[in-house]
Order: sequence, then C-alpha cells, then structure tokens
Amino acid sequence: MTSSTPARRRGRRAAMVGGILALVLLYVVVVLLYASGGRIERASVSSGGSGQPLVLTLTPVDVDGAASHLTLRITPGPDLGSYSSDQFSMDETVHVLVTGTDGSRTITYGADEVVGAETVTLTLDGFIEQWPFDRYTTDTMIVPLREGADGEGVPIPYELAVDGRVPGWDVTAQAVELPAMATQDGLITTLGVQFTITRAASTIAFGVVLLTLMVIAPVLVLTAAITVYRGRRKIEATMLGWFGAMLFATIPLRNFLPGSPPIGSWVDYLIVLWVIAALIAGLVIFILAWLRSGPAGVAAAHSAGDAHVPGDGSDADAGSDGGGAGAGE
Repeated sequence: MTSSTPARRRGRRAAMVGGILALVLLYVVVVLLYASGGRIERASVSSGGSGQPLVLTLTPVDVDGAASHLTLRITPGPDLGSYSSDQFSMDETVHVLVTGTDGSRTITYGADEVVGAETVTLTLDGFIEQWPFDRYTTDTMIVPLREGADGEGVPIPYELAVDGRVPGWDVTAQAVELPAMATQDGLITTLGVQFTITRAASTIAFGVVLLTLMVIAPVLVLTAAITVYRGRRKIEATMLGWFGAMLFATIPLRNFLPGSPPIGSWVDYLIVLWVIAALIAGLVIFILAWLRSGPAGVAAAHSAGDAHVPGDGSDADAGSDGGGAGAGE
C-alpha cells in the first residue's frame, strides 16, 4: 500500500508535466503559424510591347468573407514607364480599367497630376458557411489605356506586380494572359490576375483550439451532474450558478471565432448546437438529482431538529439542576 503511493504521485506529476509541455507546444505552434502566415509571394507579369512599361502594384488589403469582398489597392509605380517624364505624374491622361468589381471601374490619372494609390473592391466567389475551410476566388482584368486619336482607349505597355500581406489569410495570385492587341507600341497582351484565398493555418488552429475549449465545458458539466445524480458527491445548489455561467458563456465564445462566421454555418450544426444541448442536459440531470433528494433531505433535517430539541431541554435542566445542587452544597 505504501509502495504504491509514491508511484501514483510520480504518475500524477508526469501527467501534469506532460500536460504543461503539450500546452506550451500548442502555444508555440499557433504563434509561429501566425507569424509565418498571410504573406503573399511577390509575382509579376508583363504585357510586352516597346518602351518602358508602366508598373501597377496590386496589394490585397482586406478580405471580408461575410460580404464576399476583397479590398485591393492599386498603386502606380515605382516605375511609371515611358508615359511619364518625371516618374511622379503622367505626361498624358491614362485610364486604368479594372473588372471584377461590382461593375467595371475606371481609374483616371490626369496629365501632370501626381499619381497615387486607389482602392477597389473585388467580388469574391465562395461560401463563408464552410468556415474555417472556406475558399474564395476572383478574377480581375486590369488594363491601362491612353486616349487614341479617335477618342478610344488604346492599351499601353504595362506590368502587374502583386505583393503584400493579409493577416489571417493565405492569398495566392496567378497571372492570366488574355488575347493580345496590336498598337503603335507593338503587340500588347491584356493582363489579369486570379486570386485564390483561404484561411491561414494560424486562423484554423485558433478556431480549432477555441472549439475544443467549448467542447470541454459541457464534458465538465455532464461529469459533475452525473456524479451528483449517482450520489457520489454532495448536492450543492450553488453549482446551478456555475452551470448557468457555462451556458451563457457559449454564445460569446462562438461569436469570438475568427472571421465571424454567420449563424447557421457548418460549425454551428457540427459543434455549437450540441455544446448547448449538452450543457442543458447537464443542467437537467442536476435538477433531477436535486428534486429526487429534496424530500429526503428535508425529512432528515426535520428528524435531526426533532432529536435535538429534547436534548437541548434535558441539557438545560441538567445544567440548572447541577447548578442548584452545586449551590446547595
């Protein structure tokens, strides 16, 4: 008996140390995934043609899965090409056609005006209900045009470069080349970019950890409720407050999921709904145990009270008698 006690203690210590190491490892993995995720590998593609091309840098700024939108910043430069003599402004008006938005959009850089970054919103194709494994795609065609002699837009040599970082997302950019057009600058290939967007591994890990914590809560509640129901632990009404706190904490935890998946997503049907159901089940089991033992507990209390009253009287009488005897002596 005595020899097994140190072995048990060593086993408990080993289990505790193993649990702490597992938590530390999980912490390090999540932090490293966040630090390394979200970066877009720089990619560029050129339209061809004679002369120095106009460089347009595309920077994804934000992804809104609920609204199915990608915010994209378009910045001319660092090289403005043959159509700028000072690399700060265009020598003639240049229109940049952008498709894939809520309709075609044209960004205009006037002659002798300092060029600057412009922001457009692209429409994504995907379903946020599949969080955290939702996937989005979008195609955009971007073409800078100068005004021709007949007033129509004529493509100029240009280059598209994609760079940047979107925290919480993995963004892949792939160049798309469309049919070429003959211009005075030579054969110009119309360029586009296809974006493929998925949740970063750090975001998925964050969500999995949070959902795991949500699952642990009803397991603890059910364990406590079943233990009390089977009579292995004393019934304490204050435990109802703890059960209620676990129940009302579920919704804030669910709303804390990164990316804010809307109500009715797959995660609700697979996990959240059953977490709430298990918490309610634990509360019901505890109430049944409380109701079942209530009358017996009240009867036992009354019996103890009835047995205590005569005892108190006899003790008082004995004390008084004892006191009188002592006085008489």
